[in-house]
Amino acid sequence: MVRKSFILLMLLAAQTLGCSGGETTPGPSGPEVPGTSGKLSGEPVYVASADELKALGNLTAGSVVIWRNGTYADQTVELKSAGTAENPVVLRAETPGKVLFTGTSRLSVSGTHAEVNGFWWRDPEPVKGKAVVTLAKGAEKCALVDCAVTGDGTREDTSIDTKWVSLYGSGHRVEGCTFRDKRNIGTLLVVWLETGITPGHTVRGNRFERPVTLYDGKGKAINGQETIRIGTSDFSMQDASCTVEDNYFYHCHGEQAEIVSNKSCRNLYRRNLFVECQGSLTLRHGNSCTVTGNYFVGNGMAGTGGIRLIGEGHTVERNYLEGLAGTGYRSAICLVRGQQDAPLNGYWQVKDARVCNNVVTGCKYGLNVNYASSGSDQVLPVVSTVIANNTVSALSSGYAVDCTTPPAPDIAWEENILYGRQRGVSLPAVTTAPVKPNVQPAMDAIREGAGCSWKTE
Repeated sequence: MVRKSFILLMLLAAQTLGCSGGETTPGPSGPEVPGTSGKLSGEPVYVASADELKALGNLTAGSVVIWRNGTYADQTVELKSAGTAENPVVLRAETPGKVLFTGTSRLSVSGTHAEVNGFWWRDPEPVKGKAVVTLAKGAEKCALVDCAVTGDGTREDTSIDTKWVSLYGSGHRVEGCTFRDKRNIGTLLVVWLETGITPGHTVRGNRFERPVTLYDGKGKAINGQETIRIGTSDFSMQDASCTVEDNYFYHCHGEQAEIVSNKSCRNLYRRNLFVECQGSLTLRHGNSCTVTGNYFVGNGMAGTGGIRLIGEGHTVERNYLEGLAGTGYRSAICLVRGQQDAPLNGYWQVKDARVCNNVVTGCKYGLNVNYASSGSDQVLPVVSTVIANNTVSALSSGYAVDCTTPPAPDIAWEENILYGRQRGVSLPAVTTAPVKPNVQPAMDAIREGAGCSWKTE
């Protein structure tokens, strides 16, 4: 039932509403505020419906709106913000994790400098053409913080392609959130590119789990089940300049091929942890991306992969890859053959790549160079590339280095420590497996720091 008035509350002592924000206790009531007043500034206001929030209108800098604890079904929430960097507009749960949205509930944020904090969308029902959370076209520097979207109680559904998070505009943050068990078709989190706009979003410190894979009638994994996609084929030559860092990916099987699908230029993937994920971080389209300081742990699970490179000018450095059982495209590090005159949605030739200072240990296939699926038209080899100072230890049943076709002469193989079989090349090798570095503390730090501050189980 929609209330017709709002209650003014005492000014909250803390306006810093980070992931660790605790329970808020309402102060004594003040005079009534007409539902059409809108444009609050400084004075926190409690709401308990999308209609009450809408009645506030466009919120000005410093406005704080607190949503009362409870479970709310089928809420279409629209937040319109005119915040600033110094004084953002904040929409937060009364207690983090105690405001639950169910059914067809969804959120759209427009304007500038808005922060949404502490909400839980539980078992969302798919709505055609609508994401659960959308940071809208034209929005700038907004944030989704300490929130969760979980689908444990939903059915598997291939009929409606929906996203959980759609990011338009520029300069947004998705930080300290938990996304678990998406069971319908469609990418979980998408960065959409628009003409003339460099998104520059940051996806940081989140926990992702997507253990369910949906198959077609022929038993093939359906395309479009990535956990994260940045860009599309049509915009793949445009700079996105997004940062994906300090995230924990666990059992992100979805598409079985691409855990993260990069389809734009100049993105940074840094210090992420992938544990038992079937698929790879795939630089599918776009150029000049950096993959650095990430951890991939397969524990021998079938189909677990590492990093796949397609395109120009990529840097893959200082990554740790252990126990990956994938082959072909899902090798620990796979540099793919390109197509002649490749279209935007094709396989661009790998050139001017740097693959340096990575540790690959106990994997089925270590460095897979010039790979392409059987019978494909991918005929252009990897060229003008440096592969240097990597330590690669392969399983006895696999290969430390596998070159499906002979490597181009302008590939610089420098100071690599290689243990295990080689195919298509004959590079200096060692006879004793290298000692594994102790990376467990670094991985534990990422795992423990990822996800929302409250429990979603």
